[in-house]
Amino acid sequence: MGSLSNNPTPRPAFHALPLRRGDPKASAWGLWGDSDELGTLNLIDASVVKQASSEIQTGETIPLNLPLDAFVQPMNPVRKPCSHQIIAKGHANDDELDINTQGSSHWDGPRHFPYQSTLQYYNGVTQEDISGQKASSKIGIQNIAKKTITGRGVLLDWFSWATDRGIKIDHFSAHAIPLAELEAVAASQGTEFRRGDILLVRTGWIPAYRALCPEQQAALPHRAVRSSCGVEASSEAVRWHWDNAFAAVASDTVAYEAWPSPKPWGVSMHEVFLSGWGMPIGESFDLEALAAKCRELGRWSFMFVSVPLDVPGGVASPPGAVAIF
Repeated sequence: MGSLSNNPTPRPAFHALPLRRGDPKASAWGLWGDSDELGTLNLIDASVVKQASSEIQTGETIPLNLPLDAFVQPMNPVRKPCSHQIIAKGHANDDELDINTQGSSHWDGPRHFPYQSTLQYYNGVTQEDISGQKASSKIGIQNIAKKTITGRGVLLDWFSWATDRGIKIDHFSAHAIPLAELEAVAASQGTEFRRGDILLVRTGWIPAYRALCPEQQAALPHRAVRSSCGVEASSEAVRWHWDNAFAAVASDTVAYEAWPSPKPWGVSMHEVFLSGWGMPIGESFDLEALAAKCRELGRWSFMFVSVPLDVPGGVASPPGAVAIF
């Protein structure tokens, strides 16, 4: 089992959440102040980044981003596919992009998915605050862009672990990867977690998608239920994420958690992570080359750097993420 080290300042225990009466389930509102906009990224300070820099040993870099046009149709069909136009000016060229920020690899920011029962976002921000007459840029993606997501990345290569054990799943079903299996992967890799880690989980969704024919790929977003494999959303799994003090999480799936979320304890990971803790969720990351490099080197930790787009009031962003060995 992965264990937590480098945790000098204890946080409230998971059972103490929410911190205030009347706040949503498992939320940590107020932990870093009532006006905080960074959430769990507060776990990454200069000392965490400095320690993470020791992961750089060979200087090799692995990008973790799919092309902006990786999907013929984004997995949510209401999202427009990427459009790219060259503007020929005679003496030079410009180009213009029209994208949905969640159309390919991306970070979900804290403006994306509220607690569904109250429609409240991180630290009590409301939809009126986001899109009403007096809307502001509060908890927008610009905060993450200015902070960056820079620290120690850790890959849990569940797909390789499962393949070695003859475990096969339908990646386009709502198969939930049990917490016990994530812990087993960490143990098999010798992985120990540190405060402020960025956790990446490889499920094998990307190679499964690439194995489909073009017609199957085009039809995938238009299913009656747009299901996808992912991490189980049990209270035990959510507690595990809290106890390990991750600053951000990401995977190669379309939702990180198995989707649609069965909400076994009443809320989804999206609600708790984004709106309860202000923790970014990365989706559709390309982890294939990363997994190959980790296996080659026999190590599953690395320097992780991500610089999202600085869009004031933005909801999400392509990650601009890279692993450095």
